[in-house]
Amino acid sequence: MTAPDESPLAPLLETLEDHSASYGEQTDAYLTLTSRITGEDGKEVIVEIENKLPRLYEVLKTHISSKNSELSCAALQALGFCLYNTKITSGLSEKNIQELLSKLNDIVKSSDKNVCTRALWVISKQTFPTEVVGKVVSSIIDSLEVVFNRGEIHSAVVDYEALNVIIRLMEQAPVQMGEESVRWAKLVIPLVVHSAQKVHLRGATALEMGMPLLLQKQQEIASITEQLMTTKLLSELQKLFMSKNETYVLKLWPLFVRLLGKTLHRSGSFINSLLQLEELGFRSGAPIIKKIAFIAWKSLIDNFALNPEILCSAKRLKLLMQPLSSIHVRTEALALTKLEVWWYLLMRLGPHLPANFEQVCVPLIQSTIRIDTNASPHSSRVASSPGLNPMTPQHKGASPYGASVTPRMNLSSNFGVMATIPSIQLLGLEMLLHFFLGPEILSFAKQNKLVLSLEPLEHPLISNSSFFSKYANTLITAVHDSFVAVGKDASDAVVSAIWKELINLVKSVIESGNKKERPGSEVLTLLLKSLDTIVKSEVFPISKTLVSTISVCWNLKNHTEFYIEDTYADHDLGKHIKY
Repeated sequence: MTAPDESPLAPLLETLEDHSASYGEQTDAYLTLTSRITGEDGKEVIVEIENKLPRLYEVLKTHISSKNSELSCAALQALGFCLYNTKITSGLSEKNIQELLSKLNDIVKSSDKNVCTRALWVISKQTFPTEVVGKVVSSIIDSLEVVFNRGEIHSAVVDYEALNVIIRLMEQAPVQMGEESVRWAKLVIPLVVHSAQKVHLRGATALEMGMPLLLQKQQEIASITEQLMTTKLLSELQKLFMSKNETYVLKLWPLFVRLLGKTLHRSGSFINSLLQLEELGFRSGAPIIKKIAFIAWKSLIDNFALNPEILCSAKRLKLLMQPLSSIHVRTEALALTKLEVWWYLLMRLGPHLPANFEQVCVPLIQSTIRIDTNASPHSSRVASSPGLNPMTPQHKGASPYGASVTPRMNLSSNFGVMATIPSIQLLGLEMLLHFFLGPEILSFAKQNKLVLSLEPLEHPLISNSSFFSKYANTLITAVHDSFVAVGKDASDAVVSAIWKELINLVKSVIESGNKKERPGSEVLTLLLKSLDTIVKSEVFPISKTLVSTISVCWNLKNHTEFYIEDTYADHDLGKHIKY
């Protein structure tokens, strides 16, 4: 019997130190030790282990390498729980730690699958100092390569624990893992399509966590990724998608796009094969899958933005626009996501947005700012502008990046307008404010205590009267439609600011008198017709309409006097208008 003042750990240590004890007795002793560490009295047991650590260390070091599989596994299990506790590991010298890591690294290469798995588990749980672990990263990767190349012990459990080791090493020794990224990438990337869900999810976690390290050697990693995807991964990802793993595949897609980097800037069959995965998402009948596909599309925008020439090339921009302009959405949540991604494209275009206004912004305006022409007997649209034609203009000439195969997606060519949703129309109104004010919208929002839903543009869109003159029809029509649709629900400050900027731009066109551009009188006519239908639609109270009309009168006095007087002579508004 144990003496009353004797430690409960003492008899276990005696058994473990007894060379005459059988494997079974020593195995039971380790199992009991593990049970006590993880039991209700675990804290007290940890204190006892700290006090007797030198003795326990010696027996553990011996037994984890035992030829008896059960004893080795039991010792490894006890060691894992000990090393997970920082109080215990802090009591080990650097020499002790190096010895343990060296032994564990050898045990990982064991031909016994259970022993190998348990050793991997211990390495993934240890809490050794970073500087010590960093010294053995390369040798641990060596051992993992051996494990993955051994068919007889390869299993889902081994793969899972190996991934945990890689993740743990990333946490502890990121510098060394960055240096070894090419080697462990070859181990991790194939596992993201493992048939066992537990393994492929862990593989994706490792890939995402290790992304900053992998991007340090992107050129080499991209080459490896492309080869693996071509030979195996793409077909396996399609199988996973078809077996109800759509969300997983679509969330994995952006990781591959990041890894591939500028490899995707080449035209060819590879990018088209990659795009097929996104196409599956966009074609899904489930709104949540479509939403994830739209969010994933941001990664391709970021990828092309690595080179502004690529992002702004006609082929790439047409590709990026395809799901945005061709997929019809009916729910508010999906419409908001689509608008978010579309606006993200605008932001990434940066200073190149004005040059691509017709291809990117015009479809966005038509998609978001729509009115129900049956909503009011007075409502009528300003004549449609050629600029609002949903068809993207064809660019002649070969692309400097072109090859025989153009990146494409086989989606419907029907213009992807959003359903008429008030929240989207209000965002469309805010969008116009961004277009008119550019970066100055920040000070405007602060001054008027407005919360912006869209990220402010970093560069002005309308920087001169020539640009406005070119797209006057589009912009004036958009203002008209948004005012008629949701103007009554918008902030007075927003409506007034848009109207003020519009009038100033019309005035600048009139005063510029550039004969090569749209005549100022034509732009003025568009504005006045727009004002006319806004007034007659009666969507605004008379006071707000009066302010808008007087603003036109005052700023364009020399050009509108007779038109205003004649138009509103018989209208309630007429008696309020005096020059």
